Amino acid sequence: EILTSQHRSDHYQSISTTNRTTMKLRPQRLAALASLLLFPLALTNCVISVPDKAPSEQEEKPATGAVPQKVIDDCLTSLRKQVGSQTGMEVIEARRGESSFIIDVRVESAEKPWRCYHDGTKCTGTEYQGEG
Repeated sequence: EILTSQHRSDHYQSISTTNRTTMKLRPQRLAALASLLLFPLALTNCVISVPDKAPSEQEEKPATGAVPQKVIDDCLTSLRKQVGSQTGMEVIEARRGESSFIIDVRVESAEKPWRCYHDGTKCTGTEYQGEG
């Protein structure tokens, strides 16, 4: 049982519990404390529904379809700036990753391919897939 009493002199309220512990709290803090104590009671009339079947696989599939030509062109332009504009290039693979497009490119002067990342707006990075 919680008893409250208003002290006129200092605008605090006292809380006395059955074991005679007393705390002085400002009215705003007392209201916050009371709402925490009453919160579990508010949940007793709460309804929680759980679907009886799993979500369809279509909801979880990533976007599919061809990689836009602009993405490929942006990546080739970015790679030409990095390895030289006279170097021959060939797109090996263009695919959608989790958060970006991934374009793998064979560069004539390199043993291993280069990889370009594109966010759909701009090239976000390139990296050589070999050592060195």
